[in-house]
Amino acid sequence: MKYPGQILQAGIGCALLATSLVAQKETFVPPSDVSFKISTVQKSWKAGESITLKYRVKNISNAPLFVPREWTATCPASPHLWAWFEDSSGKHFVGGYGGDCSPRAQTIRERMNKEAVLLKPGEQLEGTFLLDRKLFGLKPGVYRVEAALTGWDEEKFTDAERSELARTGSPFMTGEVPDSIRITLTPSAK
Repeated sequence: MKYPGQILQAGIGCALLATSLVAQKETFVPPSDVSFKISTVQKSWKAGESITLKYRVKNISNAPLFVPREWTATCPASPHLWAWFEDSSGKHFVGGYGGDCSPRAQTIRERMNKEAVLLKPGEQLEGTFLLDRKLFGLKPGVYRVEAALTGWDEEKFTDAERSELARTGSPFMTGEVPDSIRITLTPSAK
């Protein structure tokens, strides 16, 4: 009677191996594989000051994966890293962005060389960008700075592009990871 049990064990082993191989072949992974945090060096700014926002993207998964670089976008898509303000009443102040769409078509490899960073497990990508509060028309008060890191949408790639991405050997982050902090905007000193 050991024979049927051995067949069952072999079948379960094959199923687990197949599941493992499928997982290794993923081209896109959910945003839960990364941690995204924003911060500032101070908590209040005077009128007219630009706010320097620091960000950190960390691979918290068990395998290498590609994450987006700051602001890089393809036309007509929006940037991968975006930030805006929310006032005490819940009103959002979202700025626009301008970009120069290249008239030259890029290969998927050229595009990802500009857009993507490979992070091994535990590695992180850090950077800063400026939020010009004048562009948002903000008055003095307490605000929440909200930001989001947005990965790639596999639906926006052709079958050939998805196939080329799969050959990189590491998956690309999809979805969105948000974070927020509170800041105070004060009147300028006269």
